[in-house]
Amino acid sequence: TWGSGTYDMQMTEWGGEHIEMSLRTWRCGGSIEIVPCSRIGHVFRAKNPYVVHHTALFKNVKRVALVWLDNYLETFYNNYEPMRDLDVGDVEERREVIRKLDCKSMDWYLDNIYPELRAELKKLSD
Repeated sequence: TWGSGTYDMQMTEWGGEHIEMSLRTWRCGGSIEIVPCSRIGHVFRAKNPYVVHHTALFKNVKRVALVWLDNYLETFYNNYEPMRDLDVGDVEERREVIRKLDCKSMDWYLDNIYPELRAELKKLSD
């Protein structure tokens, strides 16, 4: 069986975990399957029943960037400059997940999974 690890326990509240889980799945040997008889849903409410603390969200997203974006981290910072100096704690434990699972690079992801994103990243870095 494929063991992808767990959520980043330093992420708080809501936001960013879906990106981290997706990158981990694609880059670390997981798979996404289409099962015709399955049903998955997500209900969006007209109003959140909880407060979203944007600082927590930004910290989560930056943690994902530090761990998974490899040589695209500077492009991230160029587009989200205020996050550059945001303290998000140590991410070495998450980088260890990448080593343990022998995950592929961000370049591999762009070449094999989401090649359309490469053109978008080029626009962002120009």
